[in-house]
Amino acid sequence: MIVLEEILVANSVGLLILIVSMLSRVEMKKEKHVSGKIFSAMLWITFFALIAETATFLLDGKAGTMVRFLHYVTNAYLFLASSCVGALWVMFVDLRIFHSILRVKKWFKIILVPYIILVVLIICDFFGVGIIFSINEQNVYQRGSFVFLSYAFVFGCYLTTLVLALLAVKRNAHVRFFPVHYFVIPSFLGTLIQGLFYGLSVGWLCLSIALLFIQLHIANQNSYEDELSGLYNRKYFGWMVEKQRVGKRDRLGAITMDIDQFKLINDKFGHSVGDDAIRSMGLILANITTDKIIPFRIGGDEFVILYIDGTESDIKQLSLKINEQLVEFNKTAEKPYSLSVSMGYASCQPAGTSLDDFFHQLDLQMYKQKGEKALS
Repeated sequence: MIVLEEILVANSVGLLILIVSMLSRVEMKKEKHVSGKIFSAMLWITFFALIAETATFLLDGKAGTMVRFLHYVTNAYLFLASSCVGALWVMFVDLRIFHSILRVKKWFKIILVPYIILVVLIICDFFGVGIIFSINEQNVYQRGSFVFLSYAFVFGCYLTTLVLALLAVKRNAHVRFFPVHYFVIPSFLGTLIQGLFYGLSVGWLCLSIALLFIQLHIANQNSYEDELSGLYNRKYFGWMVEKQRVGKRDRLGAITMDIDQFKLINDKFGHSVGDDAIRSMGLILANITTDKIIPFRIGGDEFVILYIDGTESDIKQLSLKINEQLVEFNKTAEKPYSLSVSMGYASCQPAGTSLDDFFHQLDLQMYKQKGEKALS
């Protein structure tokens, strides 16, 4: 039995929770990184879904051609929105764990195919096919024979993120555990309950609560990230170096680098352009990030890349790849500046090496290369 008053209360609470989340993000500095943009998209999709769901129950059973059309549109939005949030959640979690734009692009390609299929099925329902849902002659919503496909897509996305988090921990990944379960458990339960008991409006409310949990965690986790570059910061670098010192890794590779003529960029174009150069460098390094290749901004225009289990040959190849990306950036980015870096790189056995001496030698290599560039 549908109780409209309960639905209005539940969705109003959901909207209030989302407003709190949005306001807390306004208090933070404007988000310029991909993960923040993905999370903001999830918030806004959920916000409009709460409004759309309220509208579907208000429209259900009301007469009129326009009512029928709006009933289709709002229900179509709800199915597409829930699947879109699931897809965005996969990309968001992967990016928070691995900080790799390349991985996100791969996930986008994987998820896009089933999502397009779902979109096509819902478009068919506008013509009365009734695959995912239908609106009968009395303008009453009815679930279709294959509505389970939408739920399967969403649950599949949730399960994927749990597997990603478990594998990251099992492989001793470089990230601190991102609490995927804070989002998945309430979202899964809310969607399941609403799927089993039509008329109970708890799915989007639970999703709003889950997003608030994640928002609170992001505020805490940001203490380990550099806001400007989007990379891990010096504090997290220190934690990682200590982890390698006491760990059982066979090898550790590293690259230290700083941006050539960075002071000139600041002096010539202003600090806002200098900040843009740091962001651009962060994006370039994010594009080469994997679970074993971890870039950090440790201050100013200085960056370090740790290559877990990386040999000297691996490090050399990585440095060449970075230089190739810089050349491509300078050709295509249309910035008032050009980016190049001076690098020092090497590989060692952490167990038998003073890592302080190791990184000192890397710095000496970097400054030697910078001096050679100044003379050339």
